[in-house]
Amino acid sequence: MNVLLGGDPPFTDELTALFRRAGHQVIPWAAEEPELPASMDLAVDVHHGDRAAKRRFIQGMDQAPETLLLVSALPVSVTEAASWSRAPERVVGFGVVPPLGETGLVELASGLQTAAPALEQARRFWRGVGYDPVLVQEGPGLVRMRVIACIINEAASALLEGVATAQDLDTAMRLGTNYPHGPLAWADHLGLDTVLAVLEGLQAEWGEDRYRPSPLLRRLVLAGKLGKQSGEGFFVWAADQAQDQAQEQEQGESSKG
Repeated sequence: MNVLLGGDPPFTDELTALFRRAGHQVIPWAAEEPELPASMDLAVDVHHGDRAAKRRFIQGMDQAPETLLLVSALPVSVTEAASWSRAPERVVGFGVVPPLGETGLVELASGLQTAAPALEQARRFWRGVGYDPVLVQEGPGLVRMRVIACIINEAASALLEGVATAQDLDTAMRLGTNYPHGPLAWADHLGLDTVLAVLEGLQAEWGEDRYRPSPLLRRLVLAGKLGKQSGEGFFVWAADQAQDQAQEQEQGESSKG
């Protein structure tokens, strides 16, 4: 299957690897290309921080109205994303959280316009790449990213208030609560612009202060400090040392326990 993929790292990088392991051909989306590739069988959108780019991608797929369109439902609801398409019945929302393994779980969500055959086609696709689809209600962040973004936001607020250093905050959460990653390092991996987009989507959807982004998170994004992809976020990352640094840190702390 030929999969057109557009969006933001690390989601594009990790989905590319996942799809290729399943034997699919991945075609990167080029915004400057006016025509869609004739060989496209499926389109996948993972734009998060740039709402305008997400809308352009979805509207660009109007050239192929019969093609299934999988839209990352992290920054917006599926219904809103589908409203940008002239064929909203083929739009299915999904949510994954990097780092991605060879197998895992994907959240699927239908918009008010989504047709049942499109949802079933999405289920078959994700099963084919080794992921178990779980149907959830639509809404920014779906389940996992909604909760993770709120945890990251609270950690950012604690850092801004001087409760602890970024390193100590992450160590406390990873070793004290058995989190797979410290929330601030996890934010750097996901992309601070993605985390901010999820929180802004939740606040717009519900109008509640509990989703108000931390000023520190917003400032970092405005400064272009988006995490690993830019080299700096809550931590400073050397492109060729980021993975080794994270592994050494985890091993060192495990030995202390």
